[in-house]
Amino acid sequence: MSVARILVAEDDPASLELLHAFLEKKGYEVGAAPDGNRALEMAASGEFDLLIMDVHMPLYGGQEVLLMLRKRLLAHPIKIIALTADTRWELRDEMRRDGVDGYLIKPVSLSELGKELTRLLAA
Repeated sequence: MSVARILVAEDDPASLELLHAFLEKKGYEVGAAPDGNRALEMAASGEFDLLIMDVHMPLYGGQEVLLMLRKRLLAHPIKIIALTADTRWELRDEMRRDGVDGYLIKPVSLSELGKELTRLLAA
């Protein structure tokens, strides 16, 4: 069985470092994107199994990235977990409608993130 490749799209260096360290410790291969544009490019490459992305990023926000990826990757969709400090239920509902696979509120529990990764990568 191959190691899952996870892309983390996060513009906050401290959050990116924490997620990167957590994922590597769990045995995943990890890529990083500092903004929505780079996240879109890297996720669309087909090299990653799952994208963990901040909802509010520069260039393209997470919701825009989600919509563009869902249109581009119809044959081989990437699993996407949205991370946000935005607690509006409307945003969560919109993103679920648009096809996000998981939605976690910051500060994220690493235990909960681990459970989401297991759930989504097993599917």
